[in-house]
Amino acid sequence: MVKGDLRTGMGTESTPSPGPVEEEKINEVTADPEAENGNDLSQNVKHVKKNSPLLAASVRNANHEYIRLGLHFESELIKHKLAFRYFDFRSFYFMFLPVTLIGTLITIIGFLISGVQNDEGSGVDDANITLLTGRSKQIWSLVVGILGAISTLLNSIGKRSNYQSQADVHKSAVKALEKLCMNVDFERDWFERNASDLESGEATKKLTPDLKSHQASFKAMLDACCDSPVPYQVEQAFTVLEQVYKQQNGGELNDGLEFYYHKLWKEHSTYWLWPLKSPSITISAKYEDWKEEMNKDLNADL
Repeated sequence: MVKGDLRTGMGTESTPSPGPVEEEKINEVTADPEAENGNDLSQNVKHVKKNSPLLAASVRNANHEYIRLGLHFESELIKHKLAFRYFDFRSFYFMFLPVTLIGTLITIIGFLISGVQNDEGSGVDDANITLLTGRSKQIWSLVVGILGAISTLLNSIGKRSNYQSQADVHKSAVKALEKLCMNVDFERDWFERNASDLESGEATKKLTPDLKSHQASFKAMLDACCDSPVPYQVEQAFTVLEQVYKQQNGGELNDGLEFYYHKLWKEHSTYWLWPLKSPSITISAKYEDWKEEMNKDLNADL
């Protein structure tokens, strides 16, 4: 039987449809391993596309975590630098220098009290005359006793306040935080450079243990400093600054806060009485001045 083909106008001979057994054989012959691989690949692509919102959220969370840790480590680094200068100043000028000067004076006065001179023109062989005699000797002996009492008192205060040990603790914290900040900055730069290659999720899996390691190192540093907290005035200044920044930026902390951290560091370090006394700073007023300065710098760069 011949049927007409509407597209060509030519007749074609009809063929009988294959039976069930023949159809099964045809399917076996047309089965292609490459086609199966292609199906697996397409399924993987669909799986990646399906999970891409989760990966994107993971990338955003990792980036936000790096920003948060970087700011936190930077603020703690500046606070411990100020704390080190605070306690080191008191250790040197309140304890070490006075005790050393008093000890030197006691040695000199003791030499004057017990010292003698040889008077060769007295006509008497080997005539020795004491440098201090009578009432003056008694007065200087009393001065030596008073200086010795003051030195003992200062040593007792020094052991009680333990300024030098506290300075050493904060100095060690500064070294640890500098290393942490450097590692976080390096990893964050790598993260930003490879942001386009993070669809596989492997990078975020790699960065998660690094973040946990940084947090563990930071906690260990805080445990070491638990006996020597940052001075209250310094801690309060940074706390108020963060609160003002949140109010001005919708309750979030971002990279711009680092600029204000360094301005607050400068306010302390350039104050003429620091580290003897912390400067009195109105954070809200200073924040507006710093904000105008930052905007001017940005406009100048543009």
